[in-house]
Amino acid sequence: MPSVSLRRVLGDMRTALLILLAICAVPHTWAQHGSEGTVTVSVVDPSGGVVQGAQLQLRDLTSGDVRTAVTGDRGTYTFVNLPLGRFSLTVSKTGFEKEVFKSVVSQAAQTTDINATLKVGAATTTVEVDASATPVIEETSNAIGTSVDLKQIEDLPIEGRDLTQLSYLVPGSSFVASAGTYDGLPAIAQGNNIDGVIGSSSRMKFGGNAAPVVSPRLESIQEMTVQTEELNLDQGYGQANMQLNFVTRRGSNAFHGRVYEDFRNTVLNANSWFNDTETSLDPATPVRKNPIILNDFGASVGGPIIKDKLFFFGSYSERKQPGSYTTSNYIFTPAAQAGNFTYNGQSVNLFTLAKNYNAANPGANLPTGVLDCAASYCPGTVLAAAQAATSAGQVTPNGQGDPNLNQLSWQVPDATTHYFPAVRVDFNASEKYRFNVAWNMTQDNYPGVSPPDFPGSAFAKTGAGNSDKNYTLGVGFDWTLSPTLVNELRGGFLYNVTRNAYNAPPLSITNPQLAWNYPTTQNINGGVYPSQMSGTIFYSGINTEYPVFSASDTMTWQHGAHTLNYGFSWWREQDHYYNPAAGYPIAFFGNANGPGLATGDPAVNAFTTTGPGATLPGASQTQQYAAEALYSILTGRVTGVSAGGGGYPYVTSANNYVQEVGRYNLDELIGGKGLFFQDSYRIRPTLTLNYGLRWDFTQADKDLSKLYHSASPAAIFGPSGVNDLFNPGVLTSDPNGLNPTLTQNPHPYNAWNVAPQPAFGFAWNPMGKNRFVVRGGYSLRKITEPQQYVWNQA
Repeated sequence: MPSVSLRRVLGDMRTALLILLAICAVPHTWAQHGSEGTVTVSVVDPSGGVVQGAQLQLRDLTSGDVRTAVTGDRGTYTFVNLPLGRFSLTVSKTGFEKEVFKSVVSQAAQTTDINATLKVGAATTTVEVDASATPVIEETSNAIGTSVDLKQIEDLPIEGRDLTQLSYLVPGSSFVASAGTYDGLPAIAQGNNIDGVIGSSSRMKFGGNAAPVVSPRLESIQEMTVQTEELNLDQGYGQANMQLNFVTRRGSNAFHGRVYEDFRNTVLNANSWFNDTETSLDPATPVRKNPIILNDFGASVGGPIIKDKLFFFGSYSERKQPGSYTTSNYIFTPAAQAGNFTYNGQSVNLFTLAKNYNAANPGANLPTGVLDCAASYCPGTVLAAAQAATSAGQVTPNGQGDPNLNQLSWQVPDATTHYFPAVRVDFNASEKYRFNVAWNMTQDNYPGVSPPDFPGSAFAKTGAGNSDKNYTLGVGFDWTLSPTLVNELRGGFLYNVTRNAYNAPPLSITNPQLAWNYPTTQNINGGVYPSQMSGTIFYSGINTEYPVFSASDTMTWQHGAHTLNYGFSWWREQDHYYNPAAGYPIAFFGNANGPGLATGDPAVNAFTTTGPGATLPGASQTQQYAAEALYSILTGRVTGVSAGGGGYPYVTSANNYVQEVGRYNLDELIGGKGLFFQDSYRIRPTLTLNYGLRWDFTQADKDLSKLYHSASPAAIFGPSGVNDLFNPGVLTSDPNGLNPTLTQNPHPYNAWNVAPQPAFGFAWNPMGKNRFVVRGGYSLRKITEPQQYVWNQA
């Protein structure tokens, strides 16, 4: 192997520094993010000497697209921004035999190294090499990652056809039951993209952000790459230290398609442990199996629109499951609903006790319409309907030892439907210009995810469902200015929307929610077990909309032994957070943590446990409160009315805090920009040095709705002055300290611009020929916190 002089190495490093200075003056350069592959070619002669000026031709076996280049003075060249798939590589030079590598693999965010040894001879002689037969070992990159290619994906049985679960199998993963991380990194250090576009928002990434909100499906994704350490500086958008990359399939010069159906049925399943044991005290009469009829079906097709120029791919699939799940609720026994309260093996009629104490007290169940509420939601009507609903389920003792309650178990229909369309178009306009656009969508409907209060038509409107709709749109433009100067621009959009309780009926201020608190505790086998019947529930969920825009661009310049990447990235996330309606009244009957009747109620002294006239002799205080609560529920004795969680939000138009019935909606904006430079310096054919610097400018979370308020330090510390918690006799002259106030502050934080992120790494192949590689590195990378943290503090 020829030696390399120190003077030449220093000269190359001086060139790299000059290039770095030149980059600072280049405007509008951006950054790629893991959706393309790289092939590095090294050409030597039989003695190991580098071959300069060798002609290279890389042909895409999928589309027929051809790229040409010439090896530099170190006998190397790097093809960048390659679509994923297989290529043929032809290496030729006058005086040498032509060498053809029949199948060269391009993988997302990976470098495929090809070593060609040209034999002396006539150029008309061709030597064919099956590159795919040789294990791919990256010789020039120090990044740590794993690619799951198309062949591996299609050979593995994947439940649900979502590829993300395969990332749990890569080295460094510590996932158990979908929870964990990679190489011990914080969960919030994770990131992902689909076709180079950010695949999930940062709002709620508490448990990690490895999985995109759009399901990467088996039929629509060509490759998944998991990068766990030493990411290239053009990846992560300044948000992540590790990343999952997904790339949509593309069409080819031949038409290909598929049709599939995955099927499951109740007949093939065993009953659940919960149905067998948890909801039934008699194992001989378990709850029947939840019906499951799962159909996951779809089709895809891809091919040429114009041969060698324009290609398409499209897929559509659905996952339909007209299934159900088992739920339960407490219900009064018929005896309890008739006013008979049972405790310690004896029973008393609460109506009789109340009438004996005061003849004016109700001596029967509350009739329909006594309260100012809709007839179907008065306690008497609700309890009667609940008793009628028992025929639609299975009634068992509640299992908590309370003789006044039973447990009703029933099955809730929950026919879920999921939609997964995907489209990609590629256009090779010329050897200089290449375009692609890809769109992937996931829409999920869960119409019965929140169960009704009880089964039956009377409670049909008390349940609710959730839905979401998410898609990514990625656009790419590859511009080959010259064989040594290539630019790649990517841009895209993530649409991320969830709607909770989307099919719930609208709330009405004249239709209060009923909250009856019937608590009891019984000592069973040394333990205290609570049970509670809690009334009616109205659903009104939090809805969110988190659109994320992202753009990136990378300029790759090959100069001598250097392959330089430099560019710029940009992202913008706007979080619309629609809180549920608040301020609707809740009528309380009974008391969960004390007497079951309100102070001053005419029946408050009708139920006593001590003295010669005790009406509940031998009862505990807890049992006394339970008797009072039961009586208050049956007779409609309101113990209080709440605003239903409605607070006093600041209303800009009123310039005041106002109690209102409505939604407390937020609109927040955050974003960031990043610059980077990276050099892959091929010091020797077997030794590559990778180094660079990234700098991110992260915008502080801004409240566009102008609902956030905060106090200044002077207002927090008060008259004693800032940093003096207690200083008697000293009064600050700062008016904010003398008159502490909360003030409107929609932008309480500063931007984060001090974030230099250097990286250094090497890849050493001492034995050559893809046999053995030692790689290592050091990098300092920035991550972003979940935006919800800002909301929590503000």
